[in-house]
Amino acid sequence: MRYRRTHAVVRCRRLLPPSGMLLVTLCGCALLPPNSFLDPTKVGQFPLEAREGGIRRILSPRETPPGVASATEPTPEDLVAVYEDYRLAPGDALSLTIQDLLESGRAYQSVAEVSPLGEIRIPDLGTIKVTGLTEQEIEQEITARLKEGGILPRPVVVAAVQLKRGRLFHILGAVRQSGAYPIAEPDLRLLEAIGMVGDADASARKAYVIRRGTAPATVTPAPTPPAAPVEEGLVIPPPEEEDSLPGSFMTALGGAPQEGAAAATTQPPTRQELADLMASTPAQTRPASRAAEQPAQRPFEPLVIFNPETGALLPAEPEATKPAAAQPPKVAEERVKLEEPFEWEKVEGVGLEQRVIAIDLTELRNGNPRYNVVIRDRDVINVPIDTGLFYIMGEVNRPGVFGFGGRDITVKQAMAICGGFAALAWPQRCELIRREPGTDKQFTRMVNLDGIFAGLEEDFYLRDDDILNVGSHLVAPFLFVIRNSFRFTYGFGFVYDRNFADKDSYGSRLNPEIVKQQQRAQRGLPF
Repeated sequence: MRYRRTHAVVRCRRLLPPSGMLLVTLCGCALLPPNSFLDPTKVGQFPLEAREGGIRRILSPRETPPGVASATEPTPEDLVAVYEDYRLAPGDALSLTIQDLLESGRAYQSVAEVSPLGEIRIPDLGTIKVTGLTEQEIEQEITARLKEGGILPRPVVVAAVQLKRGRLFHILGAVRQSGAYPIAEPDLRLLEAIGMVGDADASARKAYVIRRGTAPATVTPAPTPPAAPVEEGLVIPPPEEEDSLPGSFMTALGGAPQEGAAAATTQPPTRQELADLMASTPAQTRPASRAAEQPAQRPFEPLVIFNPETGALLPAEPEATKPAAAQPPKVAEERVKLEEPFEWEKVEGVGLEQRVIAIDLTELRNGNPRYNVVIRDRDVINVPIDTGLFYIMGEVNRPGVFGFGGRDITVKQAMAICGGFAALAWPQRCELIRREPGTDKQFTRMVNLDGIFAGLEEDFYLRDDDILNVGSHLVAPFLFVIRNSFRFTYGFGFVYDRNFADKDSYGSRLNPEIVKQQQRAQRGLPF
């Protein structure tokens, strides 16, 4: 029995030499990332069943979501059209018809353009301010003036707006014809507005509608100036009687009570009467304040004065020779105010409120009514031009600069774009260099591409100006030599290739021995 065990061990050793044991070990290591120890560039998950994973947009708490930070989704109010009469604005063309104005039995007709001041001129009436008025209100205003002036007893006035320049929307960005366009009807939708300018770029995926706030600008009332400080020594006691001033009060102010004052006065003195009485009272008779009782502090007098221009120390000037103190310049104070961050929220009387509505152009083109908002007056439609780029360098087959093309590109897609990993790539050693928006800072983050492809880590989207650097490892060249030193042959065996290949396998290059034989044959040598 002992012999049989020994013989079995010998047979196993013959079947599995040390090289075979090493091969089994390497095959076992292929089950863990990196997926293949001999070839780390071969990455993937290859699950037997379908799996689901997320894609990250933010990698660190310092990052902000892509796009406009204050953009919001459309609300139900943005889909409701507001029907109201048009109010004139400067630059509009107004058509007027007034019966019997200049000649009896003949109508006066004219098309007037509203001036920048919002006025129009009419014969026999002069200038009339029409901005902010509707057609009906303009007719009523002209009719009232004709009656008040006695020009026409029963005037017939018809006003109609020919050109409306007050209702406009602006569109810019990745569109064929950007500019300002009139809003012909209150129910103008976003899809119709994009059709008016000749459609947007096919690569555009997002649009933003910048809308002015409807809330009126609130004006904060100016703070009232503080009342003048009252001297602490002056104490006004309440009157002893309701119909007269106390005699002690009059005595304290330095004057004797007047005769008949009790009969003439039935109410306490007013603030103005007290001010006049204090102004007429001598200063010597007024009660001294507590501040006057305290000794005055002597101001600080420097012993030496430093001259910043020369750096010399000058003796302090005596009080008699010192010039009158000049007012300090306000330039330094204004400079400090300018250097402080300006707070737009505290601006008074200026309407800075606006909304930014984010529109998904793909859903809009597919007919999703949620994004087909109503275009209102002074709306600005911005279709951003896609200028985003990302960079791939290192151990990849096609390093370079690539564009997003209006799409969200993940790391897996980026590796497919650049043609995959090169021969010496090590997917576990990769770094992502990303700029911090609005600053001159950037941060570097290590990325495990092997773990992402194996499903151990989440994939993430690239951003504009991202740099993806795929590194190598010290073991990568040795693994490259090992996996290229063998090739399969007939009979399911391995053949070790010197310098990775035979001399005859270099394409059109001939074997040097064959070249020498041909040269000898050309010379006529038998050997």
